[in-house]
Amino acid sequence: MENSKPVVIKRSSEFLSLKKIGKRAWPTKWLLLNYTKVDQKGLHFGVTASRKVGSAVVRNKLKRWVKEYFRDFVTRSNQQGSPIDASINIIFKPIDQSFYKGLNFEEFKKAMDTGLEILRKST
Repeated sequence: MENSKPVVIKRSSEFLSLKKIGKRAWPTKWLLLNYTKVDQKGLHFGVTASRKVGSAVVRNKLKRWVKEYFRDFVTRSNQQGSPIDASINIIFKPIDQSFYKGLNFEEFKKAMDTGLEILRKST
């Protein structure tokens, strides 16, 4: 399996490039995906969660959820034989801070599945 591990985007220039040339998908009112298809094999992702989203504890929880989601997603994609080669920035939009505190992982996974289905149809 050559596409076995997602790569985390860390450079500011990569985030800015995604913002400039990437497409957008709004699976929910609180989640935005900036994405673009990449030439190299593999899934690249980054997370943007400003302080307006919540405390550091909440923001870190969301980042851990994203990492766990993509680890599982890459495994499932490899088993099904349909990997996605893209760069994705997951942006959590600032809304009521108590919303993210009460968000559960199942609801998050459902929103991400919807967003990646939009991405899969457009590429």
